[in-house]
Amino acid sequence: MSSVFGIHVGNTSACLALAKDGKIEVIANDSGDRVTPAVVTFSDSETVVGSAAKSALARNLTSSVVHNKQLLDASLSDEQLEEIAARHACAMVKVEESCVKYEIKKADGKLCVYSPEDVATHIFRKLFAIASSTARPEADLRAVLCVPLQFPQASRQAVMRAAEEAGFDVLQVVSEPSAAALAYGVGLQDAEEESHCLVYRAGGTSLDATLLQVNSGMYTVLATVREPHLGGDRFTKVLVNFLAAEFAHRWKLDPQDSRRSMTKLTAAAETCKHVLSTVSTAHCFVESLCEGVDFSHNITRARFENLIAAALPEYVEPVRRVLVTAGVDASSVGKLVLCGGSVKIPKLQQVLGDLFPGATKLCGLPPDEVVATGAAKHGSYMSCSFDPDCEHLSMEIPAVSRPLYARVAGQEELRCVIPALTPVPVRRIHTHEVQPAGSEITVELHEKESKESEASRFLTKATLASVKDATQVVVEVSINSMGGLHLVLTEPKSQVKASVKLEAPGA
Repeated sequence: MSSVFGIHVGNTSACLALAKDGKIEVIANDSGDRVTPAVVTFSDSETVVGSAAKSALARNLTSSVVHNKQLLDASLSDEQLEEIAARHACAMVKVEESCVKYEIKKADGKLCVYSPEDVATHIFRKLFAIASSTARPEADLRAVLCVPLQFPQASRQAVMRAAEEAGFDVLQVVSEPSAAALAYGVGLQDAEEESHCLVYRAGGTSLDATLLQVNSGMYTVLATVREPHLGGDRFTKVLVNFLAAEFAHRWKLDPQDSRRSMTKLTAAAETCKHVLSTVSTAHCFVESLCEGVDFSHNITRARFENLIAAALPEYVEPVRRVLVTAGVDASSVGKLVLCGGSVKIPKLQQVLGDLFPGATKLCGLPPDEVVATGAAKHGSYMSCSFDPDCEHLSMEIPAVSRPLYARVAGQEELRCVIPALTPVPVRRIHTHEVQPAGSEITVELHEKESKESEASRFLTKATLASVKDATQVVVEVSINSMGGLHLVLTEPKSQVKASVKLEAPGA
């Protein structure tokens, strides 16, 4: 495969990354931005997507769709749908149980209805146009998509259909936390790495904290917590309220009385928030904010951090909950992956880093590009498409349930040879020292409930006899796909071997 795209479409923005010739790069849109706003405006003559739709949002409130991704979640209850509809300026209509559509009124009075999947298709078409500009005209645009971990199969299928309708050849749909970890190559450098990795994603409207167990390049989700109403817009709203109060104090006019004024002020506040992530002062200017009066105000990073200080504990609480759910202490987390546009805020990064002082904080990539980069990297490892029945969207892989340990008879040390959750079939080879040297070597195999458990259970053993002054023994442990175990001992100098097999229960 010459090239493959990684795509992440969020509630507020979308990102497109390309893996080609061993390199991964994020593709800029026609405006030169590496991230495209996930905003769709339906006008009488055309459908506008991206930066142009976002910049004209104040004029097209009732005909624009924002935060569409949350409605792709097929598991939403009727109460949640009603709550989402109440927050949207665009009208929504319920078509069946747990399903709503957008209702757009055209200039001639005609009502047009669009489903969330239709809107997603328009966003993917915009990304397809961007992708097409970087690929050969005759090339198939292969892609790996990312979705939230909590999305049910029906939602994954809907996202895939939208991307394929737009023109992409979808290879696979992966979870956002896995893609984020893969973007930084977590678990890929050391084939025997066993660690815990916390993926923290704070996007425009939602927040996810996911704890992964990394085992030989495999990611296992131990626990995840999702806060659908806790994202960057919360910080933006705090700043908007402050700026609105400043304007009202200065001009005795309240912009909160006008939805259009608040939309304009929100856009300006969001820009200030992003600027303050890199510099210490930002200038907010809104032309004709309220009753023809312009608004101009400087705000410092220190003031912004003071404004959001009261909300920060809410952004930390999901992390504490996910650790409690998984039964893992913060000191056991070796890597912290930060992604999502909202983690650009230095104060939020600092608070999260303080929770895991011993962890390696991975935030070298632009946070809103991490998930798409990981998806592209995943796609670069795939040589061909999966079969079109889409069974590949969710796969169960057999793995070792408990860690296996080897011990040379007469010695106290139990050495881990196969960690828990290692995919099978598997074969591991380790060299063990024998002290003192002898003519007979016995190696025992044990298992534990967990790595931290003190107690172990004896499984089997093998003995090398008639060896002379042996100082080392090579231990080879294999587990087949049915769970059968094979232990082979080899003395390196004489190449004398001994082995034992342990069949799987019920085999």
